[in-house]
Amino acid sequence: MSQLTVNGNALRLERFPPQPQDPLQAWDAADELLLNAHQLPEGRLLILNDHFGALACGLADRPLSWVNDSFVAHQALQQNLDLNDLVPELDALNALDALSAPINGVIIKLPRSLRLLTAQLDWLNANLPAGTPVVIGARQKDMPSTLPDLTRQLLDEVHPSRAVKKARLVYGQLCGRQSGQPEHLEWHCEPVDQTILNYPNVYGAKSLDLGARLLLANLPKVRGQVVDLGCGNGVLSLGLLKANPEAKILAVDESWDAVRSTRDNLAKVADADQFEVVWNDCLSGMEGGQADWVLCNPPFHQQQAVTDHVAWQMFRDARRVLKQGGRVRIVGNRHLAYHIKLTRLFGGCTTIASNAKFVVLEAQKR
Repeated sequence: MSQLTVNGNALRLERFPPQPQDPLQAWDAADELLLNAHQLPEGRLLILNDHFGALACGLADRPLSWVNDSFVAHQALQQNLDLNDLVPELDALNALDALSAPINGVIIKLPRSLRLLTAQLDWLNANLPAGTPVVIGARQKDMPSTLPDLTRQLLDEVHPSRAVKKARLVYGQLCGRQSGQPEHLEWHCEPVDQTILNYPNVYGAKSLDLGARLLLANLPKVRGQVVDLGCGNGVLSLGLLKANPEAKILAVDESWDAVRSTRDNLAKVADADQFEVVWNDCLSGMEGGQADWVLCNPPFHQQQAVTDHVAWQMFRDARRVLKQGGRVRIVGNRHLAYHIKLTRLFGGCTTIASNAKFVVLEAQKR
């Protein structure tokens, strides 16, 4: 747990989920600079991409609309509000189109994807008044060289701040202009012979990643309930249904954009009673002993931090929800040594396929 001081008040902030002796903190220099130098007027603020709730906690003395498509970010927000005994006037939403209250200013923590930032600015320009002030914050090392051109295209009165602790702000105003970027991208995925739709915050928005390609080539023959854990755009579910038309799919992801991408993609090929798509933190709160198979292509980062705790949580949750004799099949980079984790949890694992970079592993719940 770390402390962030805002206007003389010390905030206790913790990443989510909490990790024993975690060296990473729940805020960075960009959060601190945004809180101390946002220059936004009085009234309700809209906060976008606040990963662990640091911005909401620091601005809890004013009305807030807080939007993040990450289920984990919503959990982190509530955790840190509770840690500091804060009960702000706050609407926590998973999508911009759920906004209802008038907005006087916008704070944007720069997302990893400029495609997501572009989509957010397009929506704001289409739905909020021109002249609404906007401030974007990021560490300098996270600011791509194309950011100035993008902000000048979609904002008026653009000017950067001075760098403070290697972070910088970009000030501007909504202008009503649009980027011309489509709401979602589509590309043809040859292994499943289907056009894949991808909303802005989905990994693999333009092509099939190499790990998923290897797992698609080595999917199991199944009947019964299959969990696609960390489903992304749903490409593994599509491949599984193509090879196993009688399977039932439960697709789960913590990104709302991933959930709606998967729903749209599965709806093209499957009946409504053949699949369910859930927005969740891994398989939290789900009943154990219900699945015959779990498929998983786990991430090895949380925001900009490289970490293995997400994979650990996925593997533990997979073991819990599997029936006795059920199996998990995963793909991962060879250097991540997931076979060690699976062996510890399941008592052993088998290599199904591998190439120079990735390995497909399977373990059975005994």
